[in-house]
Amino acid sequence: MHLYDGRSANESWLQEVPDPITSTVWNGYVALHPDAAGRLGVGEGDGVRVISPYGRLEAAAHITRDTRADTIAMPLGYGRSPSLHVGGRRGANPAALLPPRAADGAHACWRVDGVRLERATGRVLLPVLDATMTAAAESTRQALATMVRPDRVDRPEAQPHPPVDFYPAHSHPEHRWGMAIDLNACTGCHACVVACYAENNIAVVGEQFCAQGREMSWIRIERQSHAVPADRGLQRDAHVFMPMLCQQCDEAPCESVCPVYATYHNPEGLNAQVYVRCIGTRFCSNNCPYKVRRFNWARYGWPAPLGEQLNPDVTVRSAGVMEKCTFCVQRIQAGKFEAKREGRAVRDGDITPACAQTCPADAIVFGDLHDPNSRVSRLSGAARGYHALEELNTRPAITYLRRSVPGAPDGGD
Repeated sequence: MHLYDGRSANESWLQEVPDPITSTVWNGYVALHPDAAGRLGVGEGDGVRVISPYGRLEAAAHITRDTRADTIAMPLGYGRSPSLHVGGRRGANPAALLPPRAADGAHACWRVDGVRLERATGRVLLPVLDATMTAAAESTRQALATMVRPDRVDRPEAQPHPPVDFYPAHSHPEHRWGMAIDLNACTGCHACVVACYAENNIAVVGEQFCAQGREMSWIRIERQSHAVPADRGLQRDAHVFMPMLCQQCDEAPCESVCPVYATYHNPEGLNAQVYVRCIGTRFCSNNCPYKVRRFNWARYGWPAPLGEQLNPDVTVRSAGVMEKCTFCVQRIQAGKFEAKREGRAVRDGDITPACAQTCPADAIVFGDLHDPNSRVSRLSGAARGYHALEELNTRPAITYLRRSVPGAPDGGD
């Protein structure tokens, strides 16, 4: 989807952004139902030959339940010219299977019947950034709500986890920056992910590191599936796309384990990271329940002229350093300086992180939680609001608004 018809195949940012449904990166594939893969005798990444009346091609098999057992699917945008530095020799072009003239009907120009499969030799590296959760995952139970009436949302029963603290709460005398993310609005397009790459000088690590789980994106989009009733007594999957980033916890588990105080809580509620202090123990990443910290396993290069695109307000991290979402602290500082220059207080809407600015569905709202009239404060107190893993008492600054799914079972289970 991100490569469109292939014209964006040479954009490394887009190659490293996961597919919204399959979470694959850097390569094309043939999506097979497990039953079809079993009959063919292929596993994840095995070569598959696809033959239609109009052509043939070979690509890697991706096993998924998101396609029918009698149907295969392939993404567009792959199989480009080998001369492309980034996008060449990746996957196969499904247009080779299509008839010269499209049949009538919806999406007919991308459909072909009478296709058969054969097992091919060899395997293909197909990195999958595993951010897909299904069935009865706890986060799915939280993210889905039952719409009994249009004016009422039944929330799942809260688990009794009374907060326990050894230390007094942090004081935030001026600002407490926070965010609200509406799961009803999020479509999983990953525009926020690409915007974060561009704004914060995040390195593209390539398919080998992605296959090892060493991607560097500060935001990941988790797709959670939930079966709901459909027509004729059947079931369909309802999907919830959940942007997951640093929650800027008020009681952050990562802060207490850093031996050099490289991560600390600043007066405005941000979980700050001092790169020059970090010695790469990765204790913070191990202690983060949201798994949103990224470690620089190598020194990633910026070959000319790509160095000209770097944001001068953001430090370029080196090897051995941990990094994560900062709520675009450089934009926060710029907004505060502009308000000070004009001799006024920071107004709601003065500061917008790159992800919120880019989101086409306006699913991300940012602001000061200390301002009761701010949009983020009002959304944080909405009936649909909840915090991810709030039973851990981390007190996140991000509030998620549950997706309302008509016909879901009670409690979203």
